[in-house]
Amino acid sequence: VKRYHKRSNSSRRQQRSPFVTLLHLLLIFSSIIMTMSTTANPPTKKLKLTYFNIEGSAEPVRLVLALAGVDYLDDRIAFSDWSTLKPKTPYGQVPVWSDESGNMKAQSGAMLRYLAKKHSETLYPDDALYDIEEALGVISDIKNSWAPCLYMGMRPEAFGHPKGFGKTDEGKALTKEVRQAWLQNEVPKLFGHLESLLERHNNAWLASSKHPTIADCDAVPFLRSFTKGHIDHVPKDCFEKDHPKLVDYVKRFCALPEIEGRYTDGLH
Repeated sequence: VKRYHKRSNSSRRQQRSPFVTLLHLLLIFSSIIMTMSTTANPPTKKLKLTYFNIEGSAEPVRLVLALAGVDYLDDRIAFSDWSTLKPKTPYGQVPVWSDESGNMKAQSGAMLRYLAKKHSETLYPDDALYDIEEALGVISDIKNSWAPCLYMGMRPEAFGHPKGFGKTDEGKALTKEVRQAWLQNEVPKLFGHLESLLERHNNAWLASSKHPTIADCDAVPFLRSFTKGHIDHVPKDCFEKDHPKLVDYVKRFCALPEIEGRYTDGLH
């Protein structure tokens, strides 16, 4: 009898052994799969926009991210750190956008469109694409018209003058002349184009009568820049009297729930 029981217990162990082995193998296989999954899909990095601690060309992108409710790192670098970062950027320029994998994307206009399309249904919709691009074209024309006036005092060598010319009496006089001439001769026509776009869309936004788009994210920081008092020979109220529709427009944008309280200087 004893011998029988021993054989019986041994037989049971032999019967259980394949199942135990299979379970063990399954646990090992599961562990390997989890390890491979972790290796193939490393933890994602936080989305990041890198630029200086000013509005500049990054502000339209920041506004898109704010309106779209995107969680990201607003990485504002010091000018003293730029020489170290510059060689690491795609074109030696900022802003740059770093995605979940840490890859850098450049060119603020591309960021504007890409992030709006990816994160919002209203900022760059297909049914308003032409109107948006038209408005962006008008804004670009105004910026290009203003640029020589702005950079005459900042980068005079780009216009055939010696470096440091903007700090001389002659340079200061020329900067004052071209900026005041632009405000007097060009602003009525160019800002009038923006007002026409507003009128076309029920005096709501530049490319839509329902909601703001990337065109507004691009226009508002540019318009606000004239009202902050940091540009020589450009009074803060330079278009307040003659372009009240634009004043209301900027204030309407700055009163949006996602934007309200963002600005404390200039028109807001």
